[in-house]
Amino acid sequence: MESLQEAVKEYKQQMAKGVVRKAYQGIMEYVLRLRAFFQKEYPEYPAGNLYAGYMDMTYFPLFPKQLKDRKLKIAVVFLHDTCRFEAWLSGNNRKVQKEYAEWISGQQ
Repeated sequence: MESLQEAVKEYKQQMAKGVVRKAYQGIMEYVLRLRAFFQKEYPEYPAGNLYAGYMDMTYFPLFPKQLKDRKLKIAVVFLHDTCRFEAWLSGNNRKVQKEYAEWISGQQ
């Protein structure tokens, strides 16, 4: 298992090459343009702020009125390890998420 020191050394080497930085910047720019697209084309679904994450996922929320009234939102998520987008249904907080998870699973 790699130590943190070894991992940081590898990270520094990869950053020096510039490929990781260029890819990350490109991904962030693309996600920001996607968010701007939703804001322009679907103003009835307000978009929240971008969450850049820890190079695990990057997302921004959308708040359709029908979901917002139920304390829900849609997260447009980019997963860095698989380089793909997903749409997640999410609660506004952990309590709401727990309530809906119980309801969906039939535990309520």
